[in-house]
Amino acid sequence: MAVCDLDIYYNSLAGSDHINCWCTRWSVSNYSITIETILNKTDLGTLQSNTVPGAVGELYKVLGKPRFYDKTWTGSNTLMLSPSSNVQSNLKNMRDDKLIFVKNMTSSPFEGDQGYLQVKIEGYISGSMI
Repeated sequence: MAVCDLDIYYNSLAGSDHINCWCTRWSVSNYSITIETILNKTDLGTLQSNTVPGAVGELYKVLGKPRFYDKTWTGSNTLMLSPSSNVQSNLKNMRDDKLIFVKNMTSSPFEGDQGYLQVKIEGYISGSMI
């Protein structure tokens, strides 16, 4: 696959534990985030085996800002979204790195190239991260 505009870090949140993909949607509303991308079945399987969707809790609110946390306590439901800097894309100019806690992950067949899926990741951004 060609170099794409989004890196999704999982597991250690750094190093080689990431998936490089195209970002087709990046929406933020308050402390919720929705990402859509196109992944092959192997990359989707990697994300699914390194997350526990729904394992998110809210600790408290300070000045109206919620503080979310990964309920696995091991970082097993935490992803880092990072616009790639090594490709010409407007994504790096529009978005900053975000640490998210996965609420839901869904996939559907992608029309066209066989073996690829449209993937939607919904999550929360901690109030301290905005």
